Amino acid sequence: MKRFFSIMMALVMVLSLGITAFADETAETGSITVTNATLGQTYSVYKIFDATYIDETDTVAYTIEKDNQFFSSLFKEVDGKIVPTEANKYFVINSNTMGVSKAEGVNDAELIKFLNDLVMGGNFTPAKDPIVAELDPETEEAKEVKFTGLDYGYYVVKSTLGTTVTIDSVTPDIEVIDKNQIPGTDLDKQVQTGVDENNNPIYGESNSAAIGDLFGYKISFTATNYDEDKLIKYYQINDQKGDAIWAEFNSFEVVIKDNAGNVIKELTKGYYLCLGDEAALNTNNWKFLGSGWTGDETVDNRNDAEWYLVHMGVDQFRITIPWLSDHEIVEKPGENGNKSYELKFPEDAESIYPSPVKVEITYNATIEYGAEIGSGRNTYNEAYTSWTSEYESGSSTTDRTETYVYGLGVLKDDLATKVNLAGAEFRIYSDRACTSPVYIIPTNIEGVYIVDDYNNGVSGTNMQTAREIYAAYLDAYLNGKVQDNYAVTPVNGKIVIKYKGSVKIGDDVRLTKKVDLYEILNIESKKREIDVHVYIKLNEKLSLSALGETVVSSDVLLPAKTASTTKEEVVLNLNKTDIYPFKITPIFDEFSENAFIPKSVLNK
Repeated sequence: MKRFFSIMMALVMVLSLGITAFADETAETGSITVTNATLGQTYSVYKIFDATYIDETDTVAYTIEKDNQFFSSLFKEVDGKIVPTEANKYFVINSNTMGVSKAEGVNDAELIKFLNDLVMGGNFTPAKDPIVAELDPETEEAKEVKFTGLDYGYYVVKSTLGTTVTIDSVTPDIEVIDKNQIPGTDLDKQVQTGVDENNNPIYGESNSAAIGDLFGYKISFTATNYDEDKLIKYYQINDQKGDAIWAEFNSFEVVIKDNAGNVIKELTKGYYLCLGDEAALNTNNWKFLGSGWTGDETVDNRNDAEWYLVHMGVDQFRITIPWLSDHEIVEKPGENGNKSYELKFPEDAESIYPSPVKVEITYNATIEYGAEIGSGRNTYNEAYTSWTSEYESGSSTTDRTETYVYGLGVLKDDLATKVNLAGAEFRIYSDRACTSPVYIIPTNIEGVYIVDDYNNGVSGTNMQTAREIYAAYLDAYLNGKVQDNYAVTPVNGKIVIKYKGSVKIGDDVRLTKKVDLYEILNIESKKREIDVHVYIKLNEKLSLSALGETVVSSDVLLPAKTASTTKEEVVLNLNKTDIYPFKITPIFDEFSENAFIPKSVLNK
């Protein structure tokens, strides 16, 4: 009887069914070990055929008995002979010996799918009690999932993620790889929107902040040890921000958590890798990042780091997390005379974290004085994650947050003629009684002022205050006078004040005309309600229609691989209208429950 699966089949099998065969003339029983067990998943083994090792030919013969629970799904008796069932086009049987072999001309992918459907769809009894992959609290690694005492045979290994396919040599002890692990899922980029009663940060998809304010970002994603059957060497988190956001690189924290949110390990040793001139970027304050260093380290200790930060220009950075043991960081020449780095691992390197886990990165940032009022164009932040195995790389979709900086716009015109008034004089106060003056500084744009910070209240490395940036304009504005809260409109009668506070659309803002008048001007913004018709259908493009206009996505909507997009998520994103004078009431003309809409599409 020929052996119908060779060892080389392990190289061509893909997708989700695992078949393990073993037999040995000396051992009495065998074992199956899942080398990359997924935390929280239940694993079971099912014996499909019996296996007998034939010493003379160094082959394995497979047989099946009529009392085997899989017999009736694979074979039937017709006129005293055993033949395959109508569904079984993949295995043939000898009625005399009950020997089983692979049918001639069978496509391996189709065979895998047949066995996958058979095991997953039937109510079969496993050969041994199922094992749940758990975390060992002492080693902070997944406990071994190993089935012992197995009779020789042809086995399918199944998990609650799906079945996994591996064919290995005919030895008593087999190791299999769970190919159902998918890295980089559930990427979520969020920005701090406030704090709770315990002063812990609260995160969301957008926020509002004042110039000079310090707030936090959080990036999280699911990491696995394998991309299907490819061992992952490292993960990278790629971050792009608007030019009015300054990231505080010495505030980074990297944590590994389980799916329940419990901390498995805090990665307290980070290291900054400079691609260009370190002196120009003032990196001395954050060469060794995190609390895990003693302070006596030198460049020779950088291989001890648990993550690496690369600053790629002013508005981009990347964090690399080695995912295998015993890594080495190697410097090599880069483009334009800059440096480049490479992570290297020994051949016997192993995964150092359980799988799957949640990677969470938090850091602080500050709004700079170049922030555009109300647009979010240069105060956005977006990120995606990527991973590299021995043979290839993969990446997630991009997720984006936006921070809005609000200003006070004033138009002075003649009440009767509605003509804009140039040179209108007034003073600015922050209270109704006009006892708390607000001092402003003119900027490089006529009619645009910024609230004076008196060189205070700005945190961060290499940050400049409003007075430092606009010193020349302030000197010309004061012209030797003592500063007060006096303001004058330019030719068009319009003035905009970049406000260092929490003014938003709809808030009351109070001004006074000249110094001796206390007449109150209330600026109110009322939002118009708009019905938006939403069309979400699988294999078609997303469309939004309102007021005779229609917006259509560039790509068709595909079925969700994991979690589908809910109506609540669509409604939440459509109502991000802080800076616009309207609010949206969604009307769903069509909604496919199993559709997936990337957050990057929703945010647009």
